[in-house]
Amino acid sequence: MKFTILDDPRYNHLAKPRTVLFQIFSFLFDLYANSMLLFYARVKIIGKENIPKDTPFIFVSNHNSHMDIAVLAFSTKMGYEKFGFLAAKDYWFDNSFNRIFFKNFINLIPISRNTSGKDSIDIEDTFLLTKAFMSLNNNIIMFPEGSRGEAGQLQRFRKGAMRFSLGLNVPILPAAIVGTEKVWPKGEWFMKPGKITIKILPPIYPKDSSKMSEQEINKEISSKTIELQEIVQQGLAELT
Repeated sequence: MKFTILDDPRYNHLAKPRTVLFQIFSFLFDLYANSMLLFYARVKIIGKENIPKDTPFIFVSNHNSHMDIAVLAFSTKMGYEKFGFLAAKDYWFDNSFNRIFFKNFINLIPISRNTSGKDSIDIEDTFLLTKAFMSLNNNIIMFPEGSRGEAGQLQRFRKGAMRFSLGLNVPILPAAIVGTEKVWPKGEWFMKPGKITIKILPPIYPKDSSKMSEQEINKEISSKTIELQEIVQQGLAELT
């Protein structure tokens, strides 16, 4: 029998139902985050009807604050445990303490920043883990900008979200967020009271790539990435 990344004990928990410990932590985190986002940093949600009900999805938005992840999860009312996040393998998984700790408290999916290392994993392994995770009716969050930017000024979107959407045959759910940059600004340790608005935009469903050439796939990813950035930019413009 061929050994795959799903057989690796460091990662195979992603393809299994979550542990009781994880579910307890998720409940407590949801209780805390929901209380904060209802009463302290009040969140207005627009476009809840756009959330897919019959398929997992990749949730993407502009990224200006550490709060963005909590706001995205909160807006769906699905719960923290239903979302996973791509994370650098060399930082989050190669340290045994980090690996054990975060295995029980957050759904991190490894991706190698350097694929030439001795113990690196390739993109196909990350795809396989993500597909297994999403097969349990879970979703993932990605920020196409790659890092936190300035409010109202989108950085150029990277192609990863669209590549995963096409490769895994799941829709992208775009959103625009305003206010998190004021409630929890970059460089600050504590949140401030304020108002946040998230506008969930219509999902973007991928084309069938099974009969596409590599050139056609790359062209589709490039064009859809540009389209995605324009959609999020328009969403931001409508909120400001």
